[in-house]
Amino acid sequence: MWLPGGTVARKSVKRKLPAKRRAAGKANTAARKTAARAAATRKNRKARTPKPPTPSKISSAAALIRGTASGALSALAERLPWGAREADPIRLLEADHRRFESLLKAGEGTTARAAKTRTKVLDTLTSELNLHELLEEQALYPALAPHAETREIVLEGYQEHHVADLIVGELYDLATSDEQWGPKFKVLKENIEHHIEEEERDMFKKARAVLTREELAALATTMRTLRADARKPKRART
Repeated sequence: MWLPGGTVARKSVKRKLPAKRRAAGKANTAARKTAARAAATRKNRKARTPKPPTPSKISSAAALIRGTASGALSALAERLPWGAREADPIRLLEADHRRFESLLKAGEGTTARAAKTRTKVLDTLTSELNLHELLEEQALYPALAPHAETREIVLEGYQEHHVADLIVGELYDLATSDEQWGPKFKVLKENIEHHIEEEERDMFKKARAVLTREELAALATTMRTLRADARKPKRART
């Protein structure tokens, strides 16, 4: 289907990836997120139950077309504050949420004069949201969808991801100096904060109730694998 105050990841010196590899990584993440939504749709058709929404292509367009050097997926994935030994998938996702809250706060505090800051915040947020949504839509949501206690909120989750993607796309259509940019970013902030609140207050608690300890541990492993795979540049076909 995207720092102050949040959890800070340990800083490390990394080599900057070439532009082609950065673009390939971002394309891979957006494509995998779209594929995850398509898989969820097919699964729901077979079950003859309400299916998740048609995946938005706006986030993919944003990642592929609008991304800049600050959106290098490998570097962004490293900055997401995941503990190396954390085996709880809920805590991993909550760590991402704290990161988003910091980015949203930083963006809301900018003015029309801060063009570079606004661009960097939006690019970073877009790329990190793409990765986070990929993990939820390809790992967490499919695990929860079969359970009656969590199915409805999972379907809402897909919709809320879709709405956030739409707003992000609209922000990219505006100049950072446009008077509408700030109010629209605030709407995005409120939308994501609402999504975070619903997940942490309801979905995550129910997830702990319907999933076994073994299933939760397997989810964490799957999410780490997806995250690492998303960082790998996609090889061009020959």
